[in-house]
Amino acid sequence: MTTNVEELASDMMRFAFLLRHLNLVAVALKCEAFARALQSEPTQESVEEVRLWLRGAMKGGSGSLSDRYVQKEGAVDEVLNAEYEGLLQKFTDFVNAGPESKESAAAAMFGDGSTYFRLVEVPVRRGWFSRTGTYTYEVATGPGATCLVTRDQLGDAVGYGPGRSRKDWQECQMTADRLFREARKEDWVHYSSSWVVPDEVLRRHW
Repeated sequence: MTTNVEELASDMMRFAFLLRHLNLVAVALKCEAFARALQSEPTQESVEEVRLWLRGAMKGGSGSLSDRYVQKEGAVDEVLNAEYEGLLQKFTDFVNAGPESKESAAAAMFGDGSTYFRLVEVPVRRGWFSRTGTYTYEVATGPGATCLVTRDQLGDAVGYGPGRSRKDWQECQMTADRLFREARKEDWVHYSSSWVVPDEVLRRHW
């Protein structure tokens, strides 16, 4: 099926606008970046990168894109929410219509320096005044490229540094902590959107 690249870019920009109403600023910025890339370089490779990113981003579950409603002043905005749901369906059809190659999937998941991490170990209390172990994270910086780091090393490992949003970084860490508490130790957190990516989705592209 031939993709109308101009229409796809326009839909991505509009989707970004709606995501901002959901306070998903980092995800909105990613959509805008994809839209601009499609406008400046309308190639099949660019289209497939968008397709693969959407495939991962639109996975269902609590807190996913499909589990949200566009609101204004605390109430669901029927018009904007209908547009949001329409774009979700349109993107679902687009995702299901295309092939998936391992190379393009990897480009989509790790493009623009994207990294993922998860909390795998926390200190364990041994009595009133002692603990053993440390906060240990697994970081994925590319297909099959993972390493274990401490909390002090985590920022450098994922690419957090001067010029990056401290608020986004704190939200990512809180998301990783929450997943660990919920015993969802296999899931990954995308830096810097805080988006939760199931292990099978990330490893599918390795």
